[in-house]
Amino acid sequence: MSIDINSIHKHFGQFHALNDVSLDIGSGELVALLGPSGCGKTTLLRIIAGLETPDSGRLAFHGEDTTETPVRERQVGFVFQHYALFRHLTVFENVAFGLRVRPRKHRPSEAIIRQKVHELLQLVQLDWLADRYPSQLSGGQRQRIALARALAVEPRVLLLDEPFGALDAQVRKELRRWLRRLHDELHITSVFVTHDQEEALEVADRVVVLNKGRIEQVGTPAEVYHKPATPFVVEFLGQTSKLSARIENGEANILGWRLPSQGLANGKATAYVRPSDWSLSHHDTEGAIGVTVKDIRAVGPRWQLDLVHGNELLEIELSSRDELGDSDLVSGHKLWLRPIRAHLFANTQ
Repeated sequence: MSIDINSIHKHFGQFHALNDVSLDIGSGELVALLGPSGCGKTTLLRIIAGLETPDSGRLAFHGEDTTETPVRERQVGFVFQHYALFRHLTVFENVAFGLRVRPRKHRPSEAIIRQKVHELLQLVQLDWLADRYPSQLSGGQRQRIALARALAVEPRVLLLDEPFGALDAQVRKELRRWLRRLHDELHITSVFVTHDQEEALEVADRVVVLNKGRIEQVGTPAEVYHKPATPFVVEFLGQTSKLSARIENGEANILGWRLPSQGLANGKATAYVRPSDWSLSHHDTEGAIGVTVKDIRAVGPRWQLDLVHGNELLEIELSSRDELGDSDLVSGHKLWLRPIRAHLFANTQ
């Protein structure tokens, strides 16, 4: 089921939540709406669901205009961040709920309902919990039950609003990989909202980066990370050093370093260098500048260094402290640094 979003606008009072948003989502695609709080991603998801109505613009499912179609007629499955399970119902009855409340002429027989619910519980690997209540489940188990309930009504589109936001880091990691495998098996057109960059890049077929009600970039996880279209995208998708640059004759001059200009015209520019895009050495090498270690800290298996050059604070990352071959690396240590790559954007002011 494809989704066509064309020039959607949405206001809440004076707040412009969505500003001329257009997006095509292919049938069977898993798309992440990524951005900071207040960027419009949940509003867009609710408009797709029919829980909000756009002020202007058009929404179509598989070429059929659904802009004014009531939510109950859209055949959309919705999974909320906080599960929204019925506490007084068992796991089985929670999953069966959407089937039991159908109009009588469309309601399956009790035998078909039981068969379908058990198939869905097996799909989410929780059939053994059918007789338990939500209060007896872990957070990860509740979220999988919420997903099974959404799938029970055979939705044309599956929508997930921060589906793993209420879970701890390890459970989130396990569930997003499980969701990716489940999607590969079912191929239901799915859209999920997240502010977690790692989650979007790991799970989605395509990522839609939103900012202040507008789409900044749409692309595969590799495209938005390695070829960011705007300064916002490169800054939002992870830590980065922001440096002044000058474009001259096809080269970017960044603190004395020379890198290809990436097609920019002569003039002032801004360079963004990610922590992993630096080359660091104990010895002076061609094109490198001297820096002083201000701070060094372990983050799991990686090491993060804050380096000072004049008034500039540069943040870099090592996969291992042994990468420099010096177990005595400490604050005040002198090193030599140069960028391997940078993302360049012309200054507009």
